[in-house]
Amino acid sequence: MIRKNSDSQVSRKRKRASSVVEEETPPKDFDLKELSKKHILQCISAIFHLTQEQLKEKNDLLATEIQPIFVQVTCVKVPKVPRRQMRILLPYSIVAPSDEVALFVCDLQRGRRKDYEPTVEHYRNLLDEHGCTRVNDIIPINRVKTEFDQFELKKKLIGSYDHFLVDGRIAGNMSHLLGKHFTKRRKLPTSIRMESKDLKHEIDYALRKTSMHLHSNGDTHLVQIGNTSMSKKEILKNILATCKNLSKNYPGGWANIRALRLKSTTTLALPFFMTLKSKNAINPLTIAVPPKRPKAYHDVEGELSTILRDTRVTVKPDGEVILEKKKKLRGKSAKKDK
Repeated sequence: MIRKNSDSQVSRKRKRASSVVEEETPPKDFDLKELSKKHILQCISAIFHLTQEQLKEKNDLLATEIQPIFVQVTCVKVPKVPRRQMRILLPYSIVAPSDEVALFVCDLQRGRRKDYEPTVEHYRNLLDEHGCTRVNDIIPINRVKTEFDQFELKKKLIGSYDHFLVDGRIAGNMSHLLGKHFTKRRKLPTSIRMESKDLKHEIDYALRKTSMHLHSNGDTHLVQIGNTSMSKKEILKNILATCKNLSKNYPGGWANIRALRLKSTTTLALPFFMTLKSKNAINPLTIAVPPKRPKAYHDVEGELSTILRDTRVTVKPDGEVILEKKKKLRGKSAKKDK
């Protein structure tokens, strides 16, 4: 009986070891053969038909309104990532001909009381010299600080324009000035180089980018890949380019993608890729993305004498406070007692 039990235990251990080896096998790379172009085109045609039918039911005057088209990404394991935007370069721009584009620029003269009209004229002349006609409005950073400093005014700014661009020299300050609602609406401005020799190409290149808001709150992420004014072949190429980018930059890669669905703002999501792989097949290290830290990101230590004596405090960058009380020597405590 003892030998039989020992043999069964050894066999169980071997099975566990073999399963661990299977789990540690490297994930499979992205292959276009896994996606059926014919099925994707059918989903695109269905989205076009559903959006048109819904708009006709609501109002005949809005039957030609342009609707955005999204790819809904469902992951196998929820990634452990900080909130950030993942930029994806598309072959064709998702900016419709009727969309309004605004450009945030630097101030020529600093100060809240300075007039920003000369700044607008300077950059408008610069865009005209390069033949840039896609930018509808120029907004200096001074105007953002003075006219859009309240919550309701920022919401009005979001609704006034469809896409935003920003000069790369002030791109780091804009997310703080604009607030979290630009992030939720996926309207964070795209950075461009205003000192570029070919400014028109720089703007066209930036307008071809789309963004995906990565988070750890659920297993679903959304990214816009087109609109109903585009042709079906253009949307298909944008979908394939998005899938290729997700296989490289999505947390966990292509192996961590459970399903891909196509949808608009009003229609149901139509799946064009699905897999039934187990969660155990995903390496947990691949879905954990550490946040970017500045060079000055380190612990600060010092002595605390205000509340407790002989106490050392350590403050970590994330706000965690650790108190360590020094141990007294027995010899000194004995002398004090005498």
